[in-house]
Amino acid sequence: MTLEPPGSIAVVGAGPLGIEAALYGRFLGYDVQLIEAVSVGQSMQTQRDEPLPMLPNRCLSPLALSALQAQSHEGPPFALPTTIGKWIDEALLALTETDLLSGRLCCPARVTQIDHLPVEPNDDDSIRDEPDSDNMVSPDFRLTIADGEPIDAESVILAVGPSNDIKFGFDVPTPYLFRIGESISETAEEHLLLGLKQIVDIYATLADRESLDLYRPRRGV
Repeated sequence: MTLEPPGSIAVVGAGPLGIEAALYGRFLGYDVQLIEAVSVGQSMQTQRDEPLPMLPNRCLSPLALSALQAQSHEGPPFALPTTIGKWIDEALLALTETDLLSGRLCCPARVTQIDHLPVEPNDDDSIRDEPDSDNMVSPDFRLTIADGEPIDAESVILAVGPSNDIKFGFDVPTPYLFRIGESISETAEEHLLLGLKQIVDIYATLADRESLDLYRPRRGV
């Protein structure tokens, strides 16, 4: 099960993990769309005035922090957030405006259903593995958007938390459909770290590179 860049990926949910997943994919060269029903960080909006539930340097992946620091060259230096509101506004929302994710956020756009969209094999379409001997490529996905045009993608990453009211027109699990952040953790930091590990695993699978990990510190750095 592989998907080579610039294959298309739809990430559903613009919370911390959804944004991290979209950024990771864009860094690798994928054509990513980030789809959010209400607003960036919506599930945390009622907690805006509360302190960050983890150390400030733990709320962003190394990749996200690098993207924000690179963007801050055009303005004031990026400062790590200390409240949930600043995490949303100065980190998560700011990430959607960085070079890699600018123009990639579809919001408000509520996904109500996901269906398979069969594709015909052709000589030029060798992006994805053929799942069987009949030379049929895996079907793409069509995401139905409430009050909007449908969005098609070759892979889907759901970052909507443990609850999910999206309907599926096929049996799950299914190839190229992934979920992150669906399990309950004791702390927000544990939840984020587990989700980041899931992101690494997903893209290592899609790239067919077990050792691929953009969060791993580089030698000599």
